[in-house]
Amino acid sequence: MVLRVIAGILALLAIPYALVNLLGMFRGEEFDPMPAILAACTIVWIALWGWFALRGDRPASRARMKFVVRVGFVTGAIGFAIGFFGPLIWAPDSNQGPLLGIFVTGPAGFILGAALAWLWTRLHLHPRETPSQI
Repeated sequence: MVLRVIAGILALLAIPYALVNLLGMFRGEEFDPMPAILAACTIVWIALWGWFALRGDRPASRARMKFVVRVGFVTGAIGFAIGFFGPLIWAPDSNQGPLLGIFVTGPAGFILGAALAWLWTRLHLHPRETPSQI
């Protein structure tokens, strides 16, 4: 119960940060991808924390949450490795190449993996579950 309350508080406290990053995407005349990635990561964590706060007492929901986080971390690690080591291999003289993995491909992989895993859990119901039980 205490963890669920903490998760709910974290979700509420992270909302202003996500809004600031969403507004930061459109400052100036061109689109800035860094605030977009930060906002998307924050929104995914807000959704996960809110999901845990609201439905963390249900074993089926907790299993889905674990699956979503696990897939998000695996795809994020793959994206990080590609973005970090790829520039080291293809452009070894680039001193900022590894930053691609840290700030772009790693978080983008986590976002994509978590979103696809969540969609997978929503579409594949077990035979005894109905949408109202989820």
